[in-house]
Amino acid sequence: MPLPAAVSYTFEADIPEKGPDHEPALGRSDASLSMILPIRLRPVEIHIHADRRLAFQVLTAFGARQDDGGSSVVLKAEGDRRLVEFHSVIPTFGRAQRRGQKIYRTVEWVTLLEPEEIRFEGVEGPLDLLQDRFVLRDLGGCTLFRYESTIGIKGGVAGWLKGRLLVRPTLSRFMRDHSRRLKETIEARAKDSRLYPYRRLCLAP
Repeated sequence: MPLPAAVSYTFEADIPEKGPDHEPALGRSDASLSMILPIRLRPVEIHIHADRRLAFQVLTAFGARQDDGGSSVVLKAEGDRRLVEFHSVIPTFGRAQRRGQKIYRTVEWVTLLEPEEIRFEGVEGPLDLLQDRFVLRDLGGCTLFRYESTIGIKGGVAGWLKGRLLVRPTLSRFMRDHSRRLKETIEARAKDSRLYPYRRLCLAP
């Protein structure tokens, strides 16, 4: 799958030479600043007492407003892909570790591989690289949900350090909280479902 349009990898061999028919060549520092070094966040795994087909339905129910104030809307549909605009509520911490929250807007291509996998590829948003993946594994009628994420910020090593020190802790916390809320939502739906009822007993994760 191609990387988002916002992502660009510039290598020294790709920099044009200065000449009469060319723009001035980029300096080494300019090239390094346009490079993105990916940061893979620690995956989150959680056991859900519901059939993964129901989990897939809930996870792809775009257009519904979430309890925390987040929302999504489908902008375009192309086969098994959806271009979706998300408004996500991200927890923040200020001075004295006082907790707050901020809403971030992203536009992402979402690829639906029912019922095993959902892939998210950032097109617009605060991060230059955003690639998420939801993996749904069947566990005897229940679901092992795995949330994977890779992020990146332009700036070479400086962008990588900023992402590791400032962005990664916040997004890691969001991944854990978001997974917990998704589990609660899916299991609540299962308790009201006749087709995919709540499964109290199933294989251990």
